Amino acid sequence: MALTKSKATIVASASNAAGATTRGTLNVNDKYGGIVTMKITNGGTGPTVQCEGRVMVSHEDTLPTAGAAGADWKTIWRFGGGVIANQPTEQSYTFGPEVRHVQIEFTGNTGQAVTVEAVASLYAV
Repeated sequence: MALTKSKATIVASASNAAGATTRGTLNVNDKYGGIVTMKITNGGTGPTVQCEGRVMVSHEDTLPTAGAAGADWKTIWRFGGGVIANQPTEQSYTFGPEVRHVQIEFTGNTGQAVTVEAVASLYAV
């Protein structure tokens, strides 16, 4: 069996308005693992309160609808984008075959919009 790799965009580069939430989901049931890279970029005026990037997983059999942490989605890791103008913050999260579904959530910024994105590299045999 040959190792195969693929790319999946979870959140395409988008503006996350002040007070808004941007989410994207990915079914990884048939993957052995991967890495998700996430980026928050503050605008020319930094937000009053930073945007937070969150990695969530679901244990359900089928991919749940995107949503806040609760019954379907559990937050397993988070990071903040700070409040400095024009500041990019990049982070990554690696996962293995134990993960069934991934959701990336960007939320919490106030005062100004920020630009967010999340992309995954996945592998399978």
